[in-house]
Amino acid sequence: MSFVTFVDQLFAGLSLAFVLFFSAAGLNLVWGVLGVMNFAAGSVYMLGAYMATSVVGRLGTSTGGWIAALIAVPVTLAAAGAVVEVLLLRRTYREQDENRQFMLTLALSYLVAGVVLLVFGTHFRTVSLPGFLSGGLNVLGATLPAYTIVTIVLGLLVTAAIWGLTYGTRVGLLTRAAVDDREMLGALGVDVNRLYTAVFAFGIGLGALGGVLIAPQGAVTTNLETTALVPAFIVVVTGGLGNMTGALLASLAIGVLQSFATLQDTTLAQLTPYAVMTVVLLARAVAGRRGLSIVFSPRKASPASPPAAG
Repeated sequence: MSFVTFVDQLFAGLSLAFVLFFSAAGLNLVWGVLGVMNFAAGSVYMLGAYMATSVVGRLGTSTGGWIAALIAVPVTLAAAGAVVEVLLLRRTYREQDENRQFMLTLALSYLVAGVVLLVFGTHFRTVSLPGFLSGGLNVLGATLPAYTIVTIVLGLLVTAAIWGLTYGTRVGLLTRAAVDDREMLGALGVDVNRLYTAVFAFGIGLGALGGVLIAPQGAVTTNLETTALVPAFIVVVTGGLGNMTGALLASLAIGVLQSFATLQDTTLAQLTPYAVMTVVLLARAVAGRRGLSIVFSPRKASPASPPAAG
């Protein structure tokens, strides 16, 4: 393998990893704080991609049209997620009924998929990038697509913002406290209802952002729901439920290894996420028997005890 090929595949893998991380991070955040496994995450990802094609199609392929899609789509779907949490999901907390939460989010995924078919149809769609993103940039002797570089830079910025919000703000402190002891947080006068709504909305917005970023990289079809949800679940399981650092590392490992695997065989590349998950789960089991701790480990979230239904 030449050095140029190595650089090409490395940056392609990093770009894929950050898109994957956004979907998995939203899923992991909702699980870690609310204790809800959101099976509608794949539908949100798909809807975000379709909405991006619509926004860019209406505003044109100018820089403004692309930036509008990048901002408006995640914000719009985050607001819709807040409404869903308040009107539907919040009512399942009191019973602590995981089966009801599962059925509700699964039903929402089918509902979103149906809306996509009604509004956008069954034909695939594409997104054209503005001129400055459709060219190439020379990096370490390799000519890389400009959009790949932009995706990586945006991924680094958003990831840094997530960590800054989580560990550098009062909201982040309260969110982490909600993972450990929701009842105590409520007893201290914190509006847990509002916190749950904000967390769910933020998780939905992250998933939608992943959909927007993936839209220009290929045809936007209804298959995106499955192709997004399965890898996102693999990242969450591999990184550890509720463990955001583990999710990032798992995304990077899967994205980069999958990129290099495509040089050998596309089938091998498709198996890469499962192989990574298997290796990490086996390592976690061995470490657990020996009383050791590894980075890819689940967080112990307290059972959902939540806010009164509003």
